[in-house]
Amino acid sequence: MDTWTLPQPNFSQIEFERIDLAANARRYYLVAWQPNLYGEGTLIRMFGRMGRFKRVIAIPCPSLQAAWPMIRAIVRTRLRHGYHIL
Repeated sequence: MDTWTLPQPNFSQIEFERIDLAANARRYYLVAWQPNLYGEGTLIRMFGRMGRFKRVIAIPCPSLQAAWPMIRAIVRTRLRHGYHIL
C-alpha cells in the first residue's frame, strides 16, 4: 500500500531537497499542515533555492483530511522531479 494514500498520524510537515551540482541546482521544498485560530487549518508550501529567500504559499483547508489529496500530489510530484525527503 502507498504510504501517502491516507493521512499519516500526527503529520505536520515534510521537507525535500534536490541537489544537482552539474546543473547548479540546490532546491528546497517544504509542505506543512498547521491548525489555525479558527478551528480549521492551513496548507503551507515553501520552496526556493537553498540559502535564499523562500516563496511561501498558504492555502486554507478545513482539515488535514481535506488537504491530504493536495499533500499527496505534491509529494509524488517532488519525488518524480528528483527531490529527496530529508
